[in-house]
This record gives sequence, structure tokens and C-alpha cells, in this order.
Amino acid sequence: MKRELPPLIAVAVILLGLSMATLLLPDRTFSPNENRYLQQAPRLTADRLFSGKFTEEAEKYESDQIALRDVWMGAASWLQRLAGKQDIGGVYLGRDGYYFARLTEDQFPQSQYEKNLRAVTAFFNAQNGVDCRVLLAPTPATVLSDLLPANAPMYDAALRRQQLAQAVGEDRVIDVKDALSFLDQPYYRTDHHWTGEGARAAYEVWCAETGHAVRNMPLTTVTDGFRGTLYSKVLLPDSDYDAVSLPEGVTVRSVDCDGTVTDTLYDRAKLAEKDKYAVFFGGNWAKVTVKTGVENGRTLLLVKDSFANSFVPFLTEDYETIIMLDLRFYNESVEELMLAEDVTDVLVLYELSNFAADRNLFKLEPAR
Repeated sequence: MKRELPPLIAVAVILLGLSMATLLLPDRTFSPNENRYLQQAPRLTADRLFSGKFTEEAEKYESDQIALRDVWMGAASWLQRLAGKQDIGGVYLGRDGYYFARLTEDQFPQSQYEKNLRAVTAFFNAQNGVDCRVLLAPTPATVLSDLLPANAPMYDAALRRQQLAQAVGEDRVIDVKDALSFLDQPYYRTDHHWTGEGARAAYEVWCAETGHAVRNMPLTTVTDGFRGTLYSKVLLPDSDYDAVSLPEGVTVRSVDCDGTVTDTLYDRAKLAEKDKYAVFFGGNWAKVTVKTGVENGRTLLLVKDSFANSFVPFLTEDYETIIMLDLRFYNESVEELMLAEDVTDVLVLYELSNFAADRNLFKLEPAR
């Protein structure tokens, strides 16, 4: 009994210290590592108490605001990996330092995917004289499947590629999987986005499919200290760092991000923050309008997720105007925008699983 007492006292002291630190330290509003806002102290009312909302928020508040939260999360992931687990919090721990988001066949949002394909098809079919294309970047695990843990299940990407072509038409699909497969590092190791090399390879395929001339676009590394969204889910202290590279020589006349106007595609201040991928445009906006300085009368409407942010710099000599819409935030009429801006080309660019899960693509559907 005496030998068991010191460990029990130590555990009690640690728990007491954590409790005191959690009470004394100010609440955190945002977690850079998890890239999300944290639960704040819940408001106690009779309605919220009886509905269970107060209890739910209180439990989340206790979890989110515990002192040294990131340290404990990393320690828990380390212990799980030590025990041989290769799927932690929905993240596969792959070979060569790669992390992959787990999305199995039974998790794939098939119904929403079909709705989104119908919305895009209807939108394309309503456009007269407009070159409409769709580029759904492959999920990293489907390109780098040889780096997945043994027997790790993933959704059937080939089937979804087939369904895409059947819906919108093969001639409208830009397929970049083979081009990405030949690269040394098409995706970041600890983030779900493609690298500069990956975006450039996709650009070259886009050129071949649309008849644009490929320009030589060297890349310059601007940081080698990037840990991304998948790292944030496991917080393993020995996770690899990635390099972020930007295309050289990209100049534009103006960039309007929801009313904030600059003369560059890059927000280099983001390189000092955790989410270094936000160097492209400073993150995601409802509407971004790029005036390139090129005078060719061509306007591209780019309906997108964040994969497009690192793709657009390669297009700045191909269009006079590039308009980027993130339908999560954009709530105005896309039809009216098409007419007002005299759009000549449309590109829908998402990562495939993001596209499948997006519940906002109905905004593309023409008014009846």
C-alpha cells in the first residue's frame, strides 16, 4: 500500500494543477493548431439546461479550455501510435511521414455527390458560348495509395470519376491524377492540399485540355516550416515539416477580396502564422476578383474550394479577369454575375471529397 501511495499522490497533484491552471488561465478563443474557434463558457438558462444544450456546451468547454490541451492531444496520439494504431482521429499515419484523411466507402456522401453533379451539369448546360470545365483534384490517399497503412480502406475514387464524366460529359472533365502520380511530392505530408509542384502539374494538364500555352513557372520556396490540417488532428511532436513554394514572376494589377483591395495574390504575413497555406490570398473569401493587367477580353469564373488558391497564380497571363467564388460564403446570384461580368470561361475546381460534401453547389442551379 505504501508503494502505491506516491504514484497516486503524483496523479492527484497533476490533476489538481491542471484544474487550477484551467481555472486561472484566460479562455482561449481560437486554436491555431486545430484552425477552429474553441467553445466559450456556456450561458445557463432554464431552456438551455432542460434541452441539454447547456450540458453539451459545458462538456465541450471543459475539453477545449483544459490547460496544455495541445500537449495532451499530442501525447494521446503518441501513445496510440506506440500501441500500433495507424488510424488516429480519422487520420491514417502513412509511410514517409505522410498523413491521410480517412474516407471510406460507407462514409462517402454519395447522395450529396449526385446532387452536386446535377447542379454543375445544369449550370454548364445553361451557358451558351462559354467554355465550361470541371477539375476535381484526387484525394491524396487515392494518388499516394502505396503510402497508406496496409489494408487501409478508402472510398472508390475510380467509380466517382466515372460518375463525374457521365454527369457533365467526358469532354468537360480535366483529369490530373496521372500527372500528379509522376511527381515526387504532389501533396503536402501533413496537409490535405497539393503542393506548388502539384498545382503546377494540374495547370499543365489544364493547358493541354483547354488549348492554352504552357508557360515555364519556376517555384520559389518561401518557408520550410509548414505543418497543416492533418497534423492539427494528431499533433504528433515528430511530424514532418513541409515547404511551401510560390510561382515566380507573378504580377497582377489588383486583387479584390470581398472589398479589400491589394496588388498581390500573396499575403506573406501568413507565413509567420500556423496556417502557412493561407499565403495564397490570405485564406478563403466569398468573392475574389483578380485584374491581371492582361488585355485579352477573357474572363474566368472559378467556382472553387481552397485547392484553387494555389492554382490561380499559374493562370494570370491567360485571362484579363479571374473571379473566384467560394459558395460556402457567396450568396448572390451566380447567373447575374455571369451576365454582368461577361464571363467567357468557367472552371469548377475542388478536391473530390470536398466537392462531394459541399452543400452549397445548389447555388449554381439556374432559376426556373
